Amino acid sequence: MCPVHESRRGSRPTVARGSTRPTSRDVAQAAGVSQAAVSLVLGDKWRGRVSETTAERVREAARELGYRPNLAARNLRLGRTRTVLLVVPALTTEFFAGVYTGAARVAARHGFGVVLYPSPEGVGP
Repeated sequence: MCPVHESRRGSRPTVARGSTRPTSRDVAQAAGVSQAAVSLVLGDKWRGRVSETTAERVREAARELGYRPNLAARNLRLGRTRTVLLVVPALTTEFFAGVYTGAARVAARHGFGVVLYPSPEGVGP
């Protein structure tokens, strides 16, 4: 868990410098709720289970801490990878660097990651 501290400006929580990125546990601590409540709110399954006030507190804490869900952990839990394999013949050319950059940008917009597979023959695994 990364340390959560009060900022100098007031009661706004921050993550200590040099620590890992904030976790759902950090969001829960900052919002004064359980990790289960954070999971419900950030997974958009809170209605009827968590009050609107609590949900807003969780969203605000997540924003202030800069929380982003760990997509690898989520995909592992859900049993899907949401990963695209990009087979390229060479990683050293500017052209394929651009292909990768464009593919990664489009994939990210749709919630996918890109894994590179360098293959001099241009054939996948």
